[in-house]
Amino acid sequence: MNALRPAWSVLAVLSCVLSSTGALGAEAPWAVVLGQDAMAPALSTKLAALKKDRAFAWVKPAKGFPKVMAAKALPGLPAEQQFAVLGVCGTKEEAEGAVALVRPWAQDASVQQLTGTAALSCPTPNALKSPLKADAKAQATHPFPDAPGLVLTEHRLNPRTVMECKSSDLLLRVAQGPAVLAEVLMKGRCVGPCTPEAQAQAKERVLALQAQAKQGSTTAELLLKDSATSCMARDAHVKKVLTDLGMPMAVVAIGSPIVSQKKPDGVLMAPGCGKLVESPYLTEPGSGDLTLMEVVADQPGPEAWRRFNVSTAGQHMAHLAWNARKCEWEQDDAEPEGQDM
Repeated sequence: MNALRPAWSVLAVLSCVLSSTGALGAEAPWAVVLGQDAMAPALSTKLAALKKDRAFAWVKPAKGFPKVMAAKALPGLPAEQQFAVLGVCGTKEEAEGAVALVRPWAQDASVQQLTGTAALSCPTPNALKSPLKADAKAQATHPFPDAPGLVLTEHRLNPRTVMECKSSDLLLRVAQGPAVLAEVLMKGRCVGPCTPEAQAQAKERVLALQAQAKQGSTTAELLLKDSATSCMARDAHVKKVLTDLGMPMAVVAIGSPIVSQKKPDGVLMAPGCGKLVESPYLTEPGSGDLTLMEVVADQPGPEAWRRFNVSTAGQHMAHLAWNARKCEWEQDDAEPEGQDM
């Protein structure tokens, strides 16, 4: 029996160690903190501003959240402080996933581990019910700065052929893993004479205009520039993705319906109000190389995305300002003072 006692002792010790390791190894919860202050009213104002910007459009908070909480309800956080809390998650991974959903608009949001127990109230993604079509082809994926797991994706879908024209649609999505948070479909189209009859008529018209132009008609010369004899694709394409302002902004080329116009118009597609919002046109038809587009904020910091200048190869194109009430960017001036256009 004496020979067996050490073995039983070892097993008993191991049992105790394993039990204590399980208890000690349990991860303490993590708070998703949107801000902290000594005074609760300041945080209430902050939450109101975030709600006005629809910063919580991509999350489903637990009932009663987000809200202001005292430090005594969040063990381990600085005493005598109040906290604006989006929720409390069981793991750091869950908390970081939740903070990523609001980070584009609340760039000072953080995750902070507690030292004691707290009721879990972790928010989840507010996902769209929008399965990807079988013919969709992935083109590119662009991560959000400082928001791990959040991406802007490009797909092409709905391919179609009309005469010699091959067209398709551009689908832009914001996603976190399998959860689709926002999407916009920019439809392509075939323009010009897109039937045999229309092409025959177009060729006859061109011949007539050429005859008039030879006789010195300037009007005929102008009309010839915008006379098409073939069916042409006018699709949207991403030329560049900018991340300078804390979120991906896709520079999208939109083909001009004007035949003589070889260069496309350009717009920015960027997150706003839980959607992907299209900016006003940023180029005059046919001007500017969209791959050289840049954005510079009026003021650096977490609010940089609200007001910024757009330029192409150093040439000022537009100044955009965010209108929270309308959920859109507005072009509010022609050029910076003193800029030579």
